[in-house]
Amino acid sequence: MKKQTRLVIKEPDVFGILSATWILACNDETEMMTYEGIKHRLNLQDDFDIKGLIQSRGELFRKGLPRYRLREWKEAMLGGRHRPSWILDIEDPSIQKQRIEALTVDDVFRSQFRAEKDAPRSPIEIIDWGLQHIDRLRKASLEAKEESIKRWQLWAVLIVSIINFAVTITVAIIK
Repeated sequence: MKKQTRLVIKEPDVFGILSATWILACNDETEMMTYEGIKHRLNLQDDFDIKGLIQSRGELFRKGLPRYRLREWKEAMLGGRHRPSWILDIEDPSIQKQRIEALTVDDVFRSQFRAEKDAPRSPIEIIDWGLQHIDRLRKASLEAKEESIKRWQLWAVLIVSIINFAVTITVAIIK
């Protein structure tokens, strides 16, 4: 398997990853996406929980796939068709076959708007809706962090004021 050079990011931008995943799920050749494929295409660290992130956004993504559709897709891939890049990048054909055969319905997800078999790419309005939704989530997250910082600042000012008052009283008593 070809190993790509990775830029190590201590804290990945989950909303950026979510946006990229949304675009891929809406606009890819096939409506069936794998968590491993997203990790590969976005060059994510092996320990990044892409499955947890995607499954936390049920309004955007649909978990799993009917078993008959997975079986059809696996047969097509074993026949050399519709192989995702993460499979193609495995150099050993026998390992490619093993990885295809090992896929389960729990390894696959889809856009909520591409649930049916051979669903066409999503129109730009759907892609834009999803990106705007993710941006609203990003803004809400930032606002919550800012609110938390403001609360901590308030407590810090209060504690410093109490300490200052206590020191002033102590100094006055000592004199």
